[in-house]
Amino acid sequence: MTGPQEWEQAAPEAAAAGIEVTPERPAAAAATGGRDPAIGSAAWWKERYETRARQRPRPGGLALGAIMDVALAIADSDGLDALTMRAVADRMNVRHTSLYRHVASRDELFVELVDHMLGEVRLPGPGPDWRARTEAGAREYRRVLSAHHALVPLMTRGQLLGPNALRAREHGLRLLTDAGWPPGQAVRIYLTITHFVVGAVLLDSGGAARTAEQRSAMAGLFASLPAGRYPLVTEHSALLGGPDGDEEFDFGLRCLLDGIARLKGDD
Repeated sequence: MTGPQEWEQAAPEAAAAGIEVTPERPAAAAATGGRDPAIGSAAWWKERYETRARQRPRPGGLALGAIMDVALAIADSDGLDALTMRAVADRMNVRHTSLYRHVASRDELFVELVDHMLGEVRLPGPGPDWRARTEAGAREYRRVLSAHHALVPLMTRGQLLGPNALRAREHGLRLLTDAGWPPGQAVRIYLTITHFVVGAVLLDSGGAARTAEQRSAMAGLFASLPAGRYPLVTEHSALLGGPDGDEEFDFGLRCLLDGIARLKGDD
């Protein structure tokens, strides 16, 4: 996070651009024993919501959504290494200090960007079938994450507590509690499904074998191993190299939902 000295250095340039630059937030530091809260933590998000409630939009000023749209475009086209505060500012034709009112550092930009991405998730509509709606929500979540694969590694850098993440959390819990699930089970189900989706997409985005060529090469490797040491791996090499990411996801989600349905007696 940007420290007091950096804010003091940036303040004159930002003021010249008509941007309000504020020092470190003492309330947040007091809540964490004098230390700044970790970016993306619950304490950080709490302070962020309080700050936003006090801020007033500036006519003609930059909006957080516009900054995030540009940042997302850079990440999608050029990857995370290319995503810097200066790169965003250059594409928006503004000084990079103009971004400080909304994001004080690249790390804050990353955390906000993940939540901005989650705003693309189309939440399932109303209906009596909790399983069908939960499955639809899981598939939609995966669709959005897969569309922005460069951002997926960022999912583990902070807690998903931004406004779009909370919107999805509220919707998912409402879906399950309205279907008769006790609150404790509803929370566990929601977290289990969302963590499964994130884990599956993380594997896909991390270079795991998913293309037909990669799966074929993996099957070939398995078949070439010493049968005496790896008898089952060599015997079932074609099967082990067969499933693609979609097949694995479908199977895993179905198993999860089948098990959850048995808890409720819906099988």
